[in-house]
Amino acid sequence: MRKNGSMLLLVAVAACGFVCGCVEPRARCVDPGEIVSGAPESPTMYDLETSVRTLMHKMLSSPQFSKNYSAAKAAKGGQPPIVVIGNIANKTTERIQGRLDAVGETLRSALFESSLFEVKDDEAGEAIASRIQHGADVGLVDGTLVQSMGTQESPDFIVLGDLRHFADVGGYHTYCLRIAFLNLRTGEVVWEGRESRRR
Repeated sequence: MRKNGSMLLLVAVAACGFVCGCVEPRARCVDPGEIVSGAPESPTMYDLETSVRTLMHKMLSSPQFSKNYSAAKAAKGGQPPIVVIGNIANKTTERIQGRLDAVGETLRSALFESSLFEVKDDEAGEAIASRIQHGADVGLVDGTLVQSMGTQESPDFIVLGDLRHFADVGGYHTYCLRIAFLNLRTGEVVWEGRESRRR
């Protein structure tokens, strides 16, 4: 009984310390916009998202991209081309695929904000199709909704990319993020860019 009482007292003291701010928690949330320096051998979300935004700016101001975009839009009778985000491949030895998936989401948001594209989300599309099919199977969804699922327009472009890591002399680390726009009908590269960050 005495042992249990001591244990309860220890837990109560620790809890009080956390509530009162006397004991520092192991992890903390940073304020939005705060730059996190991180370790040189691992890219931060700030580095990756800044690289994506820089690449999107380069793409939208590229004459080559503008020419290819105009041709794609003209082929659709002036309608915005449809783009889908593919995989941002992890070509490093680090376990950061979750961060690269978030980079894909940042990329999709940036393309949506540009108002130049109709942006498709394959994962969301699969979830919607699954929900509609489930609703039809149990009698909760009108059959016409199921029939309309197969009539959506195909994407014109897919965005693919990868991240590479190079350990340089002097303890420096360089991360290279590559983004490429490909025409799904021809397989041709419409635009490609690469952004490096040295840590």
